[in-house]
Amino acid sequence: MRNFFRTLAPEQFDATVSIRADGSYTYSYDGILIFVPALIQDSRAGRLDAHMEAQLKEAASQLRQEGFRNAEYLGRGRYAVVLQRSHAKGESSFFPSHEMKVFSIRPQPDGTILIGASRPDATAPCQLIGTDAEIDGRLTVTLERGIDVLKHNAQSTLSTLDHFEAYHWRIKSPDADPVMIVHPMK
Repeated sequence: MRNFFRTLAPEQFDATVSIRADGSYTYSYDGILIFVPALIQDSRAGRLDAHMEAQLKEAASQLRQEGFRNAEYLGRGRYAVVLQRSHAKGESSFFPSHEMKVFSIRPQPDGTILIGASRPDATAPCQLIGTDAEIDGRLTVTLERGIDVLKHNAQSTLSTLDHFEAYHWRIKSPDADPVMIVHPMK
């Protein structure tokens, strides 16, 4: 169970990142996270041993201690989780971890903010290939008025009358690479 957070991967989820004009932000994740080593063992052996299942069930409390509002072990290495976090301007965040990202928010030295997701080594084979993981997620980034969008690869966008913009990605594979670069007001 060492490096537990480094081995969590998304499966089915709705994630939202909201960037404020001052550069602060919030994010939320509501969905399933998979403990990848358990998924690999389950795929190879057809089941998890009882000891591993017991450890994984106990780990749900570790998720709650780390700030997850809800963390329920579903079996076979999967957790139903809900998380909401707020960060001040200039703070980086990687969800669920730096090694296995659904998304990250990384302020840059030039004042821009990079929002994205990618594996640390894009040339390495994905550990989820060949497992029964059914990745189906939605990532939405909302921006307060006054934020310039410098780059994005969103699949759809929406502007609202209350001066918010929303960018949407549907994530169906572990190698999806949503990316957005924004520049908040100074």
